[in-house]
Amino acid sequence: MYRNGVDALMRLLAGVDDEGRAIELSNIASITARLKTLKNGIRHCCVQVLFESGAEYKIDAFGDEADELHVRAKTHPTFSLLTAKI
Repeated sequence: MYRNGVDALMRLLAGVDDEGRAIELSNIASITARLKTLKNGIRHCCVQVLFESGAEYKIDAFGDEADELHVRAKTHPTFSLLTAKI
């Protein structure tokens, strides 16, 4: 089990499952990270990772975790490489 959304994202991008075993995924095709504030004032971040194989993962976080997830997704080297290609 993942500790939180940040842990899930970091393990996914590192190519390991929740128990630390290597997982076989094709190359990452895109990563999107959106941060917004809900009507009730709580921050929400949604990160989507799409692989060339068609596999797609979505990670949601709220509050302080949302801020951390957004920063970690946007500053990860893979995100920078993918946005540089556009």
